[in-house]
Amino acid sequence: MSQSKTKIIHFIGSLNPGGVQTYILNIANFDRIHNIEREIWTLYRKGGLLYNDFLNKNIKVSSCQIIPSDKNWRPYFLWKNLRYLAGTFYFFRLFRKLQMAKPDLIILDEPARILTHFIVSRLLSIPIIWNIHAEKSIVKYKILFKWVYKLFLQNKLTVISDSKYILSKNLAYMRKHLSPSFEDISIVHATVDLSNFLSINKRLKSNHRKDNDIIMGSVGRLNWAKGYDLLIKAISNIKDDYPNLRLKIVGDGPYKNMLDKMIEKYCLRDNIFILGELHYTEISKFLYSLDLYIQPSISEGSPITLKEAMASSLPILASTAGGIPEIIEHNQTGILFEKENEIELEKELRKFITMDKSIRKKMGLKAQKSAADRFDIKKTTYVLKDIYKSVIKNSYSK
Repeated sequence: MSQSKTKIIHFIGSLNPGGVQTYILNIANFDRIHNIEREIWTLYRKGGLLYNDFLNKNIKVSSCQIIPSDKNWRPYFLWKNLRYLAGTFYFFRLFRKLQMAKPDLIILDEPARILTHFIVSRLLSIPIIWNIHAEKSIVKYKILFKWVYKLFLQNKLTVISDSKYILSKNLAYMRKHLSPSFEDISIVHATVDLSNFLSINKRLKSNHRKDNDIIMGSVGRLNWAKGYDLLIKAISNIKDDYPNLRLKIVGDGPYKNMLDKMIEKYCLRDNIFILGELHYTEISKFLYSLDLYIQPSISEGSPITLKEAMASSLPILASTAGGIPEIIEHNQTGILFEKENEIELEKELRKFITMDKSIRKKMGLKAQKSAADRFDIKKTTYVLKDIYKSVIKNSYSK
């Protein structure tokens, strides 16, 4: 008699490209081995660019919107109020939906309505894992979360995090109250299948371009957290000294128009190119075209694209934001600069540009080895499987 599958539901924001979405798609490749049935419930939007990718992985997709989508119905003020009124009933809709779905485990990857999810899962006796990916997941609810935790969640909520820094930023203030203890919380770095990236240097990467351009690249959402405005300013200060410098950015987001205006203002149309979003299967080709990967983030978790760049044998220039220093070893697998420090960013850019190519290559190969050793997706899924089993087993014994 075959063992029944473990049914897991992930709560995420949307199905558009992002680190969490890519991470889940990659760990799902091992679900058959681990006898897991995985579902995705989106909290903001029904569709997204990765909708078919999830379906192709046999991952069921469902919408559990906190507030109905804005359809711009008229009169708009009435429609707006009705949407927010519907949001107040989210607790009951969530309770009913989970009651019918009957998952073995919930994984909360998106912190929106975080306390609602915790309380509903507790009322239904469904074990829950809070996977902390963001630096400020409970900024508005710290005091309330503390009391809810003491009353309902102690010994009932399992926390894992992408990095020690992210964990500390969210829960250091709860250190005395956490059970299991703060020190015993698992750090599981989000990663992907790096095999395609690891093979890049075997394809004679040094022959991929004949000109003398120095091409830098970055992948990320175009928002305040990624620090691309600081990077554009730094490049504007050095462009006359290094006219062959090029920057390619993959991504989209609310800062796109502002960044485009900055590029125009500083006369950088020949130096900086915003390429828009790429499907995650195309990222390896993009990284293949680069000499240097740059991550100028102001706020960050444990970025998957940084690990992909390392696996691609690229030397890394990155800020000290979030969990990045836990990934990059300064002066070994990359160079770190103080986050939000435009002067230091410019200085390190100059250092990289003038660095001997053999030193850059050596640094890239060290980064590649580090990625292969530390961020293996198969090993990660076995770690996660053990966590899932432990959480579900403990829920039945309490």
